[in-house]
Amino acid sequence: MLQVTGLVNSWRRPRGECRIRRPQYFPEGGSRGRLIGVHRRLDTCVGQPYHLLKKGTMTIIRGARTFILLAAACVAFAQPSPQKQTDGERLAAILEKSAEYCGRLDRAALDFVCLEEVTEMSRHFTPQTDVYLYDYQFIRKNGGAKEKRNLLAVNGKKKNIQDSSLQAVMFRYENVLFGPIGLLSKSWQAYLDYQLVGEDTLNDVKAVVIDATPRAAFSEPHCFGKIWVKEDDGAVLKIVWDQKSLGNFQGVEAWAKAHAAEPLITAFSEYGFEKNGLRFPSRNYTELAYLRKDTGKFTNAEISIVYKEYRFFTVETEIKY
Repeated sequence: MLQVTGLVNSWRRPRGECRIRRPQYFPEGGSRGRLIGVHRRLDTCVGQPYHLLKKGTMTIIRGARTFILLAAACVAFAQPSPQKQTDGERLAAILEKSAEYCGRLDRAALDFVCLEEVTEMSRHFTPQTDVYLYDYQFIRKNGGAKEKRNLLAVNGKKKNIQDSSLQAVMFRYENVLFGPIGLLSKSWQAYLDYQLVGEDTLNDVKAVVIDATPRAAFSEPHCFGKIWVKEDDGAVLKIVWDQKSLGNFQGVEAWAKAHAAEPLITAFSEYGFEKNGLRFPSRNYTELAYLRKDTGKFTNAEISIVYKEYRFFTVETEIKY
């Protein structure tokens, strides 16, 4: 969940699910047998042995044979190769893999700790930047989940505050790890439209870029945007959130309109760590800015959360009985 002065990024799983299956294609067989048959029928002409025909006739037959053999060769080379996968088929296969990935993420038993470095800039007449360092712990097992933060330092000064709350002023966020589920899980795929828009490489990992948009307006805020997906396993590497999908965007838009400006929010989540086939957050970033025709871009606030020094105790994606 991400909140920018009330902007909320959250996911909920509705009932119902959708699964897109990739069509199967079977290439037609070659025509070699038919070509051999044509060749054999050329060995005789109207029942007479080939060597008994007159010279002129032999010339004609030889010419005909050459023509038919050449035509047969052209037919052989012109046989259609297995059809190349279309964008729709490729997208369907990726979405199926991503749905399976989200299922593993949603069911996984997890126990890990990491350092969470939060840098927030807010502007009240003058800009102010604060840096908070947390020891972050997340545990989920037997259907229950718990997260805990211990504040280690503020602006470089050591602290030791157990069970600390987030100290950010302009933003709220939670469940960054589970962001992909609200976009690519089986249930949510029924509520979103998807389109392949490109390919990219992130930290030497190849990815396809998918644009996800709602099929109809949501009754409650629900994030959508562009997704960087590993094609081989459906894992999510990055999400760039559409500003209109963030909670309280209407309030931000109303403020911008009153000040002859347009909202310009940049928000993304990156998943740069991998463990047992699951991707974990490496960075979460949001910038709240406004664009005016006379003065240009004005940044009101921004926050950058960097996750590092992971220590994994449990990452289990299979249910044990």
